[in-house]
Amino acid sequence: MATRQSPPVVARAAKPASDTDTDTDTDTDTEPGDRRQDILQAALACATERGLDAVSIEGVRARCGASVGSIYHHFGSREGIVAALYVALFQRQTAAIAAALRHAHTPQQGVQALVHGYLDWVVAYPDQARFMFQARGLATQSVRKADLNVSAQQRNQALVDWFAPHQALGTVLPLPCELLPSLVMGPVQSYCRAWLSAEASGTGSLPPPTRFRDELAQAAWQAVAGPGHARQ
Repeated sequence: MATRQSPPVVARAAKPASDTDTDTDTDTDTEPGDRRQDILQAALACATERGLDAVSIEGVRARCGASVGSIYHHFGSREGIVAALYVALFQRQTAAIAAALRHAHTPQQGVQALVHGYLDWVVAYPDQARFMFQARGLATQSVRKADLNVSAQQRNQALVDWFAPHQALGTVLPLPCELLPSLVMGPVQSYCRAWLSAEASGTGSLPPPTRFRDELAQAAWQAVAGPGHARQ
């Protein structure tokens, strides 16, 4: 299992006034935003070391020193911690993919940027990526379900909007918005998930995704390239 130090999963910032006014975190002198960050970092560390089931109120409390009352105040429950961490990581991952896409101009470059952006993020932050795969089911059924749906729709729509002019020119197949993201991102997500699972099991039986970054990008391009662009 990867042991590199993960960066903060959410920015350290003060909570909105509505939250700060009712803050009951009195176990340390840290700011409320810092305490929330500490709890999320502790949850990620628990999941990294022993799996998602290890993310418990007591486990998080023991790791970060927050009081039980503080944890419940910020997140409401164990499920609330998992969901909040998932949302924060989803946003971080989305930002990395969007940054890669900004440098692309042709449709093939766009597909390559999406695949490479996702793959490079997973390799750089394997603990965070593994948590996302483990926690997706719980997070998507939590009280943050609506937030996640909006974030996922926005991410997919941004991808579809980027490719729309190329679809109009026939260089990208006129695929529905529900299908295009899956064809582009599906293979790299599948391989990354298998690699993370192998790493967690200690077998290390799969080469890292970086070994196949060009092959995965090419396969994604072949899946969506239209007749107006020469297939390579």
